[in-house]
Amino acid sequence: MFEPAIRYNNLFIRVDVLVKRETSMELVEVKAKSYDSKNPEIIGARGGLLAGMLPYLQDVAFQKYVLSKAYPNKVITSYLMMPDKAVESSIDGLNQLFKVRRAQKTIEVEVNQKAYEVINQAGELLAKVNVDTYVNMILSKPIEFPDGEGYLPAIAELWAHEYREDKKIPPHLSSSCKDCEFRAFEGDGLVSGYHECLREVTKLTDAQINDGTIFDISGLRGKDKYLDQGLFTFKHIQPHINVKDDKEGLSLSQRQYMQCAGIPPEHDKGGFYLDTELIKAEMRRWVYPLHMIDFETSTIALPFFKGMRPYEMIGFQFSHHIIREDGSVEHVGEYIHTEPGQFPNFDFVRELKKQLEKDNGTIFRWATHENTVLNAISSQMDKEGIDIPDKVELQEFIATITKGGKRAMVDLNDLAKAAYFHPQTFGRTSIKKVLPAVLATSVYLKDKYSLPIYGTKELPSHNFKDKTWWVEEGGEVVDPYESLKTIAKEMLGDEGLNALAREEIEIAEGGAASMAYGRLQFEDLTKQDRMQIENALLRYCELDTLAMVMVVEAWREWCN
Repeated sequence: MFEPAIRYNNLFIRVDVLVKRETSMELVEVKAKSYDSKNPEIIGARGGLLAGMLPYLQDVAFQKYVLSKAYPNKVITSYLMMPDKAVESSIDGLNQLFKVRRAQKTIEVEVNQKAYEVINQAGELLAKVNVDTYVNMILSKPIEFPDGEGYLPAIAELWAHEYREDKKIPPHLSSSCKDCEFRAFEGDGLVSGYHECLREVTKLTDAQINDGTIFDISGLRGKDKYLDQGLFTFKHIQPHINVKDDKEGLSLSQRQYMQCAGIPPEHDKGGFYLDTELIKAEMRRWVYPLHMIDFETSTIALPFFKGMRPYEMIGFQFSHHIIREDGSVEHVGEYIHTEPGQFPNFDFVRELKKQLEKDNGTIFRWATHENTVLNAISSQMDKEGIDIPDKVELQEFIATITKGGKRAMVDLNDLAKAAYFHPQTFGRTSIKKVLPAVLATSVYLKDKYSLPIYGTKELPSHNFKDKTWWVEEGGEVVDPYESLKTIAKEMLGDEGLNALAREEIEIAEGGAASMAYGRLQFEDLTKQDRMQIENALLRYCELDTLAMVMVVEAWREWCN
């Protein structure tokens, strides 16, 4: 039975797969989480359940408890079913045997007839893991929750009773509140459960909460210790930060201090901190033209080809901007490959090599993703049975531009951590946080990008025309990444956006691009819909490399 509904008193479950026999039942919880049968990583070194698996196992434990109460005379065995990264596909084209069809508000999966013929061959890709031992561990020991602990059956019954009686359980703050899924921000038009709890516990106003609390301090450890002492705000925490000054550039504690106490007047460059000497020293090492690259990738559960494993890296798109020594900027190249059933990785690297080997200019990335992707693709080239005529040249190219290579990519995220701080970023250094802060304070960027200059002969673009990026509304500079929400809607539709929210993926952090690629691979789309999604993906990726350009332009101007 698939998703049967079972109720016991006030407890209710929907089991993914339930196998009923005369005297026994199998409870199978299906998860998209990857699993490695050669290295299961369920039990930690100290004998406890690892945090990455605990929520899934607690889910199964609750289901098994309810099922056993509803059917006390049945012997119940519980399983998790997950894609097994340790197993290679024994057939080609597995990922094309299942297609998604959208019909108004319903979604259907169309199964190719061939799937029934090969399913036994491919079945080993799904690991059916008996988890009774771990479930018994959970049910036999108290589990911790904010402000207490208790046995799962007892606290489940208590919470269900309070819910049924519509009684509010008093909130208790803990470090987990940092990732509260009920946090809404000003302008969202939503009620914020995060603010409701903080108001009740701390007696702070919404304005004080929005100014920053312990949950907003980037990288702060020991939050529970501070919360137990009633220390909630930046002002409360600042005296407890031990500022270290034992390395070149900003340390984490120095960034935390500035986030809480503000930028020391002697280092204030006009609302932000910038270590101009450090940036100048880095810039003296750069070779023009400067190449900004950004990748869009996906990890798909169903492998493309025989010999591939679930969740192998797919590089399907990149964007490429350059800055010349005279300051001119151009979107010189891009790549996208979304044809269903075709493996893009090796052509992806060929095109990247073609675009970057025209000169010896310095190559830039933001964070480690590009490095990780290229190394993963290099490893894929070594797989048995894959014939790549130019394998040696491609692997040498990858080795040259990745960490340790003679033309290794420069990580601008590392430079931002060491040399730049703006209160608006809340201590974070992702490009999505740094760009709006830089735009808000750079006169150079304002003068340049407040004109419809982007996508003209003066500043060429592949996907924008006469675009103005510096826009002010209500006295504040509009975040260019807000436009990604519009672009994401083109790629995913309202239903896709809701899915992103449910999975707690920020659109501006790249989740939309990966989901859009999945649509192009597995969904039955019209030619017009396919073109719309691909065009949106191109604009989506181009903004990331343009953002890198803008940040470097602002830093260079401030240093001069």
